[in-house]
Amino acid sequence: MKNNTQLSRIAVVIAALGATQLATAVPSGYAAKVSVNENVSDVRPEMLDWWWDNIRTQDRFVEWNPEAHTSYSLLAEPTDPTNLHYSVDTVQEVGTYIGGFPVTTVVTSRDSALASEEGFTHQYVAEVAFEHLEDLSFPGNAYLVYQYKVNETLDGSDVTATLHLPDIVERALPGFAASTQAHLSADITNLAAFLPDLFQQEFIEEELESRGTYRVEKNGFWLRTVIVDQEIKGLTPDMMNWWWDNIDTTARYKQWHPTAHLSFEWLEAPESPNNTTYSVGAIQRVVEYLGPYKNALLITWLPKEDALDRVEYAHWLYAKTDLDGLSGIMPQDMIHEYQMNDTGDGIVMRSTFNVPFFLNWVMPDFTDELGKHALQEMQMLQYFLPELFTEQALKQ
Repeated sequence: MKNNTQLSRIAVVIAALGATQLATAVPSGYAAKVSVNENVSDVRPEMLDWWWDNIRTQDRFVEWNPEAHTSYSLLAEPTDPTNLHYSVDTVQEVGTYIGGFPVTTVVTSRDSALASEEGFTHQYVAEVAFEHLEDLSFPGNAYLVYQYKVNETLDGSDVTATLHLPDIVERALPGFAASTQAHLSADITNLAAFLPDLFQQEFIEEELESRGTYRVEKNGFWLRTVIVDQEIKGLTPDMMNWWWDNIDTTARYKQWHPTAHLSFEWLEAPESPNNTTYSVGAIQRVVEYLGPYKNALLITWLPKEDALDRVEYAHWLYAKTDLDGLSGIMPQDMIHEYQMNDTGDGIVMRSTFNVPFFLNWVMPDFTDELGKHALQEMQMLQYFLPELFTEQALKQ
C-alpha cells in the first residue's frame, strides 16, 4: 500500500528539451534510459503529428491503451488542433497504471529545439518533472522523446520513444523503468487499431474538406464538370509550378494524400523538371482512391496555351486523364489554376475536371468524390511542399 500511495502522488509535467541536452548527450544523473522501437503499419507520420493535439477526451485516451489508461482531462486546450503539429503549452491530466500501480500525471507540451537523430523527420519532445521528488537532492525531471519517420513499405511509421529518467527515480521506485518500457511499447502499437480511421474522418474529411467548396455542373449531354475552389496557406505559385514535374516517387505521392494515394510512376518522365513550368508530354501512372473507388489513371501534361481561354488565374496546369486500360476511350481533362491570395500568405486555386456523365452510373457519386478528393490532396501540400521546394531548389 505504501508503494501505491507513493506512485499515485506522482505528477508528470511534460515540457521542452534543449537541443544540446539530448542531441549530443544526456546530462549526468540520467543513467536510467528507457527506449522502445516499433514499426507500426497503417499509422503514417502525419497521423502521429495530428494525434498529439487530438487525444482530447477520456474515451480516446482509454481506447489508446485500455489496460493501462484510466482517466483523462484537458486542462489547457491546444491552440491549433486542426493542423499537423502539436501545440505548445497544451496541458493534460491523465491517470495510468504503470507496473500495476496507479500514476497520475499532468502533461504539458512545450516547444522543441531538439535536433532529430539522422533519418527521423518527425518528433515530439517532452520534459517530465516528478513533483514529489522536488525536495530531494536532484530535481525530479525526466525527458521523453518520440521520433518517427515513414517506414520502408510507406504504409506506416518507424517510431522510437525514449524516456530519460533521473537516477533518483529508479532508486525511489524500483522497477519503474522496466514497466515504463512495456507501457510505451503498447502505446505505440495500439494506435493502429483506431488512429487511421479517426484521422481519416476528422482531419482528411471534416477538416480539409471544410477549407474550400466544390460544385458539379452539367456540360452538354456527355460531360459533367466538377469545379473546386479553395485557398491554401503557405504555398506560392513557384512551388506549384515546380511540383507538377517533381512528384517523382510513390513516397512523395503518398505525402500528397496519406490515406488515398497508393502508387506513382512516370511513364514519360519530364524533360526539364528544374524549369518554372511543367514539361508538355510527360505522362504519369497513378493509383489512388476516390472515396471508395480505386482507380489507376494515366495523366498527360498538355500544352499550356490550349487552355488559355478557360482560365482566370495567372498560373495553371492543363492535363488529360485516362483510366488505365481505356486510354482514348473515355478521355477526361483537368485544369489546376492558381495565384497568390490577397494577403500574400498562400494561394487561391481553382480545379476544373471534365468527366463523362456515365461515370456516376458505374461509380455512384463519383463526381462528388472527385471534388472532395481535390480539396483533401491540395490542402495536404502546405504540410511538406514548402520545405521540399526549398531543399530541392537549393540543391538545383
